[in-house]
Amino acid sequence: MASRQCPYDHLLMLDFETTSDGVCHDYPFEVIQFSVAVLAVKTNTISDDVSFNEYVRPVINPMLSSYCADLTGIKQETLDKADTFLNVYKKFLSWLEQNHFEEKKFALVSDSRQDMWRIAQYQFRLCREPLPSMFRQYINLWRTFGENMTMEERDRLEGNTYMEKMSIFHGVERPGRAHNAMSDCLTLARITQKILEGGTSVYINEALVCNAPWRKKPLELERGKDWRTDFHSATKVFERMMPLVVKVCRRGEYNLSMYNFCWYCKAEHKKCEAKPKQKPVAFYAEQDKPIAYALAAGYC
Repeated sequence: MASRQCPYDHLLMLDFETTSDGVCHDYPFEVIQFSVAVLAVKTNTISDDVSFNEYVRPVINPMLSSYCADLTGIKQETLDKADTFLNVYKKFLSWLEQNHFEEKKFALVSDSRQDMWRIAQYQFRLCREPLPSMFRQYINLWRTFGENMTMEERDRLEGNTYMEKMSIFHGVERPGRAHNAMSDCLTLARITQKILEGGTSVYINEALVCNAPWRKKPLELERGKDWRTDFHSATKVFERMMPLVVKVCRRGEYNLSMYNFCWYCKAEHKKCEAKPKQKPVAFYAEQDKPIAYALAAGYC
């Protein structure tokens, strides 16, 4: 049953934790925990003995804020001993190879668009590396979960976050603490099990592309809101700054032949990201002080 619902051998639940100061969104956040749990699709079972969990040493802001330490439970001494991001990513590639996870035969799953679109894209940009193809199309589990619900029905669900809403709805007990990436990956896996058991199809439903018609329009933020302290406004700003934006994919729309290519410009991913399109030049000019988030990544 699961194989008809989902065309992959394995679903890799991915979650990142990042640095943050808890107040300002004009902050060059960096990955500090990189975790993956595995769900075997044909048997709909979680592979308890196969997972990836590594801490990552931040470079731009190497000292954790008290807010971030309290939120994630990660200790400063843990990060001081950890490898930097690209070295951890190389460990991840080795882990994939050792466990025979072949690209195109697995799909990455996250609770929303944030882990791939915002976090992975930005982290690789900080490292001045193109975003690998495996991160350019993925399963947004919140979109899958709400496929047969109206927005109003989803808004009425109990819980503050997408993860909480899905967990409570499906009666999934969350292991460990929230905002621990490995615990969140296991929660995602248990929710996905429930979704597959319920007969819902699980497929690639979002991809990252280099262009979008709406980015040609002037950036309008809610009056009276400071994007640096309001996450909703900050997200709109990030959508304009980042080279890649989210394209929603309908069922059956994703084609494996496009795996290494941008769906918009048809160029190979490395070339697609080389020249960011639709820079918000006017927005940059209007700012009364430099944007640390954009400067760190070379966006402006």
